[in-house]
Amino acid sequence: MAACDAEDFTRTAGDIPGKDDLANVGGVLRREKTPDQISALKLGEEQTTTDAVFYQLTQPAAVDVTVTVDADATLVDEYNKDKQGDAKLALFPLEKVTFEEGKTVTVKRGEKISPALAVTLSREGVEKGAYLLPLRATVANNDISPSAKGQVIYYRILVGEIVPETQLDAYAFKVVGYVNTEEMSPLMGTKFYVETFDLDFNTIIQTWIDIEVLRPAALKFDKTTRRAMLDIGPDLQYVLSNRDKYLTPLQKSSRKVLICITGGNTGLGFCNMTDEQIADFVFQLKYVVETYKLDGVNYFDIEASYGKDGMPGVNPASYAKLIKATKEALGDGKLVTVACDAESTDLLATAHDGIEAGKYIDYAWSGIFDEVVDAYTDGAKLKPIAGLEQSKYGGALLKTHNTQESAQLNPILTPAVKSLYRETQSGNVFAFWDMPTNSAGYEEGPKSAFNIVADAVTDWDWEYDGMILLINVNLDFNNYGNFRKDW
Repeated sequence: MAACDAEDFTRTAGDIPGKDDLANVGGVLRREKTPDQISALKLGEEQTTTDAVFYQLTQPAAVDVTVTVDADATLVDEYNKDKQGDAKLALFPLEKVTFEEGKTVTVKRGEKISPALAVTLSREGVEKGAYLLPLRATVANNDISPSAKGQVIYYRILVGEIVPETQLDAYAFKVVGYVNTEEMSPLMGTKFYVETFDLDFNTIIQTWIDIEVLRPAALKFDKTTRRAMLDIGPDLQYVLSNRDKYLTPLQKSSRKVLICITGGNTGLGFCNMTDEQIADFVFQLKYVVETYKLDGVNYFDIEASYGKDGMPGVNPASYAKLIKATKEALGDGKLVTVACDAESTDLLATAHDGIEAGKYIDYAWSGIFDEVVDAYTDGAKLKPIAGLEQSKYGGALLKTHNTQESAQLNPILTPAVKSLYRETQSGNVFAFWDMPTNSAGYEEGPKSAFNIVADAVTDWDWEYDGMILLINVNLDFNNYGNFRKDW
C-alpha cells in the first residue's frame, strides 16, 4: 500500500441560483413508485391503501418552495376526451381520498426534492370497477415557472370485488389438487364440488378441493456461488405477483395454497445439501411464503439429477434437516407437506441426527402415480416417514387420463382406493396431479380422475359411515379450454 501528501481535492461548483434565476426552474409532481405520469393502483382486500407522492425541482431551491397537492375532478374530462368505451374512466369518489398529514409539502432551500406526501384511499362502499384519480400540484412561489403538464399525475385505480369468507365442507379426508401454472389458472380450484343426497334424496352441494398446490418451482444449484437457489417459473411468478386475482378467491374460501418444489436437474436436491445451503434455501422460501401470503410448501423429490459430475453424494440427514428447518421457519400456521418418492422416503423412514422428519410434516402422500400405495403395509413400495402419524398420510396420487384410459383405470383403482379408505388409516389424503382443462378426448377434465375417489368413498348402501350416500363430482366447465391461463 502507498499514500501521498497531495492537497485535498476540491471541485469548483456553481452557487445555488439566486431568486432572480428561479424563473428558469421547473418542477414536477411524481409518484414515489414510478416516474410515469399515468400509473395503475390496485385496491386489494384491505379497507384502505396508502400511496405517496413528492415534488421535484430541476435545480436546487434558492428559497423554500411550497407546493399544495390536491385531487382535481376537472381533469377527468381532459383524460377521457380521446378515449372510447371502457377506456373512459369514472372519477374515483373524492370523499374516499384523504391526506392525513395535510396537502402541503416544502422543498427546502438547497434541495431539489420534497418529503413524501401520503395519499390514503378507502375502498369501503366503492363498487367494483376502474376509476381515475387526478392529482394536481400548485406551487406557491410566483417566481417558479413549471410546465402545466408536469403538475398532474393520474392514478388509474382498479377496485376488485371483495371475495366473501366461506368455509369448506368437512370430509374424513383431504383433497389435494396440483395446478401447473404454465397451462392452467389456479382459479379452477374453486369450481369443483360434489353432490350428495340425503335419505329423502334432497341434493346437497358441497365443496371438494381442500389444498391447491401450484407449480413449477425448483431447487437449483448456482455453480458460481455454490448456493441452493429457489427458482420460481415465470408463470408461477405471475400468479404470485397477481395474488389478489388468482389466490385470494381460493384462500377466502378456506382453501390452502401451497407451492410445489421439485429438483432442478442440476445435481443438487433435498438429499445432498449442506447445512449452510439448507439455511440459505429456507430463508429464500420463507421470504416467498410471507411476501405472497402463501399457506405453505410441498416438497416432491423428483428431477434433482443426483449423481451429476462434481456434485456431492447423498447425505442421509439432509432431507430431514430441510423439512425440520422449513417447519421451524414457517411456523405452525403454515403447512409443510411431502409427496413421497421411493428413494428419498427410504431415507426419511429413519431418524437422522435425532430428527424424525414426520414430526415436522402436516400431510404426506404417495408420489407414485396411478397406484394405491399404503406405506404402512409390509412390502409396500414406500416406507412410513419416521414420526409421521398415519392419519396424516394419503396413499394415492392420480393423473387425469383420456376418456379411454380412464375407463380402463377406474375398475382397477376404485376397489383399491375403497379398501384404503375403509380398512386403513392411509386414505386420509387424495392427491390429483396437474389438473387439466376439458378438451377433446378429455371431455370431463379432472373429473375422470376425481370419479375414482368419488366412486370409492360413496356409501351406496349406507353401511360404512352413514354420511355419504352418493357423490357425483361436477366441474363448472361449460366449454373446452375453460380455465386455461389468461395471461
